[in-house]
Amino acid sequence: MINRYTVKKIEDIWNDENKLNIWLDVEKKVSYAWMKMGIVSQDEYNLISQNASINIQRMLEIEKETRHDVVAFTRAISETLGKEKKWIHLGLTSTDVVDTAQNKLIQLSNRIVVASLVELKAVLKDKALKYKNTLTMGRSHGIYGEPTSLGLKFLLWFDELNRQLERFYLARKQIEVAKISGSMGNYANMEFEIEEIVANEMGLGIDNISTQVTQRDRHAFLISVFANIASTLEKIATEIRLFQRSEVQEWHEGFKPNQKGSSSMPHKKNPISSENITGLSRYLRSFTNVAFENNVLWHERDISHSSNERIILSDIYNVLVYSLNRLKETLEELVIDEEKMLEHINSQFNVFYSQPMLNYILINCDESREEVYDFIQKCTFETMNSKVDFKESLIRNGLNKYVKDMSKIEEIFNINYFIRNVDKIYSRTLKK
Repeated sequence: MINRYTVKKIEDIWNDENKLNIWLDVEKKVSYAWMKMGIVSQDEYNLISQNASINIQRMLEIEKETRHDVVAFTRAISETLGKEKKWIHLGLTSTDVVDTAQNKLIQLSNRIVVASLVELKAVLKDKALKYKNTLTMGRSHGIYGEPTSLGLKFLLWFDELNRQLERFYLARKQIEVAKISGSMGNYANMEFEIEEIVANEMGLGIDNISTQVTQRDRHAFLISVFANIASTLEKIATEIRLFQRSEVQEWHEGFKPNQKGSSSMPHKKNPISSENITGLSRYLRSFTNVAFENNVLWHERDISHSSNERIILSDIYNVLVYSLNRLKETLEELVIDEEKMLEHINSQFNVFYSQPMLNYILINCDESREEVYDFIQKCTFETMNSKVDFKESLIRNGLNKYVKDMSKIEEIFNINYFIRNVDKIYSRTLKK
């Protein structure tokens, strides 16, 4: 990952030194398990536990000859041990070490993702509560519809992140597993108990059945969940960008005192954070195709997945955590212009009461829906073309034909009508 989008906590997990240390931990845990099974003596295990270490440079030297990284790894470890070195890699195949270790790295990274998701959720909840009773123009197809609660927008995203977390927890359960089943995955040179001990010691679940590798449907599911999360991040970022447009100006990203929006136009304030998140979300989703293709391996295994996973897994976590953190900060610094939102509501001359009027007339008269709809539509067009209040247009065009008690009309033209059930929505969503 390029430095610009690197997250130190993620890099510390996926760097070569830590990765090889996790490989080493797997080997030690397997030796511990063999000791528990009575094959390796307590003294031999103690020597392995205390003395086994990995020198990356030495491993790379050996790999030039062996052209096999795990063989180079085990030989480099063996050079740090005495006779007890014969127990290193006993009964294992390369991917017992590599996949178990990689799933551990994934587990460690997943914890950081969860923390970032929870922090983002908290910001959205705060915004939802703050703006629960703040009116804004709702839009459909990009066109004004009816006023609604601004807070509902943030509550919607909060609820969506809850669903993303549910999917993520399921994906975590499926991928955070140990795979210690030997060369063909049939435990011919391994004992069931070894895998169980290693999994328990490493805080992982167990891969119930595998071939020589952990099946990549697990990885594909995880990455597809991340792609789905990215779609939520882009959804939010796109909404910020839309509201910051010069033609709208209801929201805008925070702008630092010395920040610059353009190299040539000093007046510009651009939604750069939201655009950044949008681009990175697209990049993250591009990994799904690779992940699904990785699930198709020849017979028990091949290594067509191995090369790309060395790159994409750390990149995915860097991009995802970076994007989550940047969106959280963007939302925290978001500036919302309530006067501009009210200005836009008032600019519509109350035409957005068309549906409440339609419903009221239909309930209280015997005319057909088509007739009433056409009458109200005619009044709305006159309202916007002539810039007159919608209620005035209704009366002018013969509302009394449909409504006998005109005093009831005043009850309909109440702006709080559009947020009358907001409390119920909040109660249901937050209770869940």
